Amino acid sequence: MNIIKSDLISAKYDALWQDIAPVIKDATPKPVLVLINNYAPGSPDEAQVLKMMESCKLGPEQYNIIQIGTDQQIAWHKLRDQLDPKIVLLIGILPVQLGISSLFKLNIPNHFNDRIWLATLSLSELEKYPDVKKQLWINGMKPVLADKTYVDF
Repeated sequence: MNIIKSDLISAKYDALWQDIAPVIKDATPKPVLVLINNYAPGSPDEAQVLKMMESCKLGPEQYNIIQIGTDQQIAWHKLRDQLDPKIVLLIGILPVQLGISSLFKLNIPNHFNDRIWLATLSLSELEKYPDVKKQLWINGMKPVLADKTYVDF
């Protein structure tokens, strides 16, 4: 489908106006939104992301995990309106995939659109660079998610 017919704007941005129900499935509003690259159920990546949430003392009732393909786009404004998170954790997801033209500093809290954002590398990249993983915990996940320094939820 080509919504915007223009030589200036590529048809790939039409994805930002599509229904996101197939991507979010039955997710309901929760304070934390984790956006991560696709992984198989029962995979080490799934175990790792669940371990990350557990280390922050978060229960499943406090977060949504939404998987996005590496070349897939999903509109942030639709995620925001339907899931209303206070904190967004981007694991290997680029802001441009959400239709956001902004740069986030990695592994530290970023303020954007009245929310706290934590952007980091993909899980496989975090495993390759333990110092980066440690930085994510110390400067990002611990103060934002575990200690709730920025937002109480």
